[in-house]
Amino acid sequence: MFPSNICLGIIFLSETGIGILANIFLLSLHILKVLANHKMKPINLIFTQLILANVTMLASKGIPQTLLVWGWNNFLDEVGCKIVFSLCKVSQGLSISFTCLLCTFQAITISPNDCRWAEYKVRASEYIAPICLLFWSLNLLIEIPVPVTVRSQRISTNITHRVNIMSCSFGRFLKIYLIMTTLRNVLFVGLMVWTSGYMVLLLYRHHQLVQDIRSTSLSPRASPEVRATKNILVLVIFFVCCYLFNSMFVLCFSYGGQRSVWLLPTSAFLSLSFPALSPFVLIPQDHKPCCVFWTRKQNNHPY
Repeated sequence: MFPSNICLGIIFLSETGIGILANIFLLSLHILKVLANHKMKPINLIFTQLILANVTMLASKGIPQTLLVWGWNNFLDEVGCKIVFSLCKVSQGLSISFTCLLCTFQAITISPNDCRWAEYKVRASEYIAPICLLFWSLNLLIEIPVPVTVRSQRISTNITHRVNIMSCSFGRFLKIYLIMTTLRNVLFVGLMVWTSGYMVLLLYRHHQLVQDIRSTSLSPRASPEVRATKNILVLVIFFVCCYLFNSMFVLCFSYGGQRSVWLLPTSAFLSLSFPALSPFVLIPQDHKPCCVFWTRKQNNHPY
């Protein structure tokens, strides 16, 4: 085994392990917040779905990718390829969907009462659960071709139109599947960019309005809504950057004349960066639920 493979495997293993632990920690914070408030808020539901998608993606792609660069070629059989690759693709689609939903919901939440979205602010919370169910159904339907066409390289002998990923391969890369996933990704990423621009405009107007107040205030800290919006904007910008760079590497690998051995590992690293690092963007705004839950628990203690 080459030293570069060992280093690359350590990088993938560290990224996967740290990402899973960070996501589990963030999920625990949201569970404590729900227990403290005795109510599941829409934003908690979105975060929970996004965290579960991130953990699934890290486990289904990060661990096989680590084993692959360490020389464990063809370690997945036919059933294993179908399960692992299906989980990876579904969680990837859910990550895009719920990141877009999070950005859109926050844009509606912070919108002024006199804007065109004001009528949706009251009803937005009622639609979150049905939209989450719709996203799950939509992504499961879109990814149906994956378990049908994915084959293990152990028995994959036809190399025509074959794309090798994580010791698995697409026997036939269906055009309808590519069209559906591309339309989904372009739609959600475009909506993310649009709502992010809208939130940036709102934050700029807010900054202009309270600039004089902040200059004379003894407590210049921003409101929780503004801090949450800024964190979500950072999250969305990070996601869009990872997605765009990853897409460029995938296109270079698929249609490039000379395929570098670093294209696939780099693409895998970029695709794992968002689920691994996104909790570190969202954790700082969630440090209070633990204290609130612990305080209420102590106050309700019989002794």
